[in-house]
Amino acid sequence: MAVRCEGDLWVMEQVGERQDFESELSRFGLQHEDFHLQVRKAAFNPKKTAWTSNYAVAVTNAVTGRRNIYWGGPGQNWVAQFVADLRHGLYGDLSSSLERSPLRQAAQAPRRTAS
Repeated sequence: MAVRCEGDLWVMEQVGERQDFESELSRFGLQHEDFHLQVRKAAFNPKKTAWTSNYAVAVTNAVTGRRNIYWGGPGQNWVAQFVADLRHGLYGDLSSSLERSPLRQAAQAPRRTAS
């Protein structure tokens, strides 16, 4: 299931950041439906509608209720900032999620040898 998103999504979807965000959730074994993105274009110049505009992304973990706001746009990498906050526990304890991670389970699965 995809992450629930609202607002001015086109500003981040033009550069694939929603997909990048969802990939990071999968990498950490987190459920996509547990997160909500709210995107708002910055109103520095209301007439400018190019994807290069600055915007704010509010990321909410619906399970823990924890939330943070990141800046997106030229020169920004809000997905990397989210990952750093995730690793530092801002959105909750990752240990149980990492244990459920499909990547971790595949790496720890016993290898079968051909007989």
